[in-house]
Amino acid sequence: MGEVQLDSAQFARRLGIITNFCVLLTLLIFAAIMLEDVLKPFIIALGVYFILKPGADALNKTGFNLYLSYFTVLMMFLLLLVSSAYYSYSQIDDLMEDEDKMAEYNSNLEKRYIDLKDSALFGSFFASDEGNMSVKDHLITFGLIEEGGEVSDLFGAVLSFIGGLGTTSITVLFFLMFIIFEAGLLPGRISAAYPGEANEKIKDVRADIEESINVYIIVKTGVGVGTASIAGIILFIFGIDLWFLWALLTFILNYVPYIGSLVASVPPLLLGFIMLEPGTVIFMGILLIVNQQIWGNIIETKWCGSKLDISPVLLLIVAAFGFWLWGIIGMVLSVPFVVIFKIILENIEPTRPIAILMSERAPDLMEAYKEALADGVLTSAEISHLAKIQQKMGFTDDTMDKVAGLAAINHAIERGSVTEDEKNLVVRAAEMVLGSRHLKMLKTSLKAGVIDEHAMEAVQLMIARLSPDEEE
Repeated sequence: MGEVQLDSAQFARRLGIITNFCVLLTLLIFAAIMLEDVLKPFIIALGVYFILKPGADALNKTGFNLYLSYFTVLMMFLLLLVSSAYYSYSQIDDLMEDEDKMAEYNSNLEKRYIDLKDSALFGSFFASDEGNMSVKDHLITFGLIEEGGEVSDLFGAVLSFIGGLGTTSITVLFFLMFIIFEAGLLPGRISAAYPGEANEKIKDVRADIEESINVYIIVKTGVGVGTASIAGIILFIFGIDLWFLWALLTFILNYVPYIGSLVASVPPLLLGFIMLEPGTVIFMGILLIVNQQIWGNIIETKWCGSKLDISPVLLLIVAAFGFWLWGIIGMVLSVPFVVIFKIILENIEPTRPIAILMSERAPDLMEAYKEALADGVLTSAEISHLAKIQQKMGFTDDTMDKVAGLAAINHAIERGSVTEDEKNLVVRAAEMVLGSRHLKMLKTSLKAGVIDEHAMEAVQLMIARLSPDEEE
């Protein structure tokens, strides 16, 4: 009965935490809707702070003053931002002033539209097209261009949007300076508010959170730069106008996992559809998708050691909600902050169940050990990854040793030999579940680097006692 009461109390406590979390989340969403003009520049500034932090921390470790480090990284960031914005603005402005090019866009788009209406594959979609409406008529109906305007006016809308970011940037810069100043004072406030042992625990949690966020930002930024650079080269080779702007958009939307880079590919593909032959556009699209998959699913996974552990459905919902709330800026900011928020939740014991609910799947300790022991050797990165699973799930050291021993003995039986790391894991687990006679038999066999027939009795007994059913 004692265990049942304890489980019930634990369930009630966790349910209360989740309920409070839902109430707080509702209030935050309501505030984001009602206080958009104030919160949007603040959230943007907070996002920029997280991007600057890894670079500033690296400079600070070399002996730079903390605030001087942030100032140096901020100036480099502003230089890149202003240069990118200026070049993108110049590209659009030059294209807008090229009247022949604009006329070609308007003419080609109408021709492509007519071809689609007459095609057997897409013609049925235009069967109800009353009055033989043109592309321009449809865009006017949807409110994308004004009455009497041209399709090329869409480029002007993009130009105005980039220009309008200048005003917002000033507010963001002020918020950013105060965030940097407050971040430098926060550790001292924590020490004063939580002295003694509680302060050390908070320091450990804060260090784990900062390390996880830094790794995420560095990996996503690095992968974004790589994806955008290759995408820009591809678009330049195929002669797509505004190739630099689309490459920049690819970099920004790369912070939205799964769908960001794909969404960024839509505008250049539409321009290619207007100006290039269909076969050429398809080939260009394949190259862009292959580029995204290589960087997102191969290089990023190798870099950080694992894929993004968060539910794809949750990410899509968050991205859609962020777009509805604040447009493109909301979509770009919402997903990284959800990932960062999950990192914070899983590093705080009471909120860890919420982080697990947000995960793509619950951590499987046996599977993690099987992957780590695939080559028979435990690297420091693999040990660190296993330690994070232990912390996240609250496993005891005994549980870790038992699962590790079971995974190691199974892998050794499959290969017919035992590595040094596997020997240590097997012996540690065997000492917990075997008697002296069987333990001696097993150790004698392991010394030779194999599991011989004389040790199979001890091995089978060990596997039986380490299996989850037996443990229960």
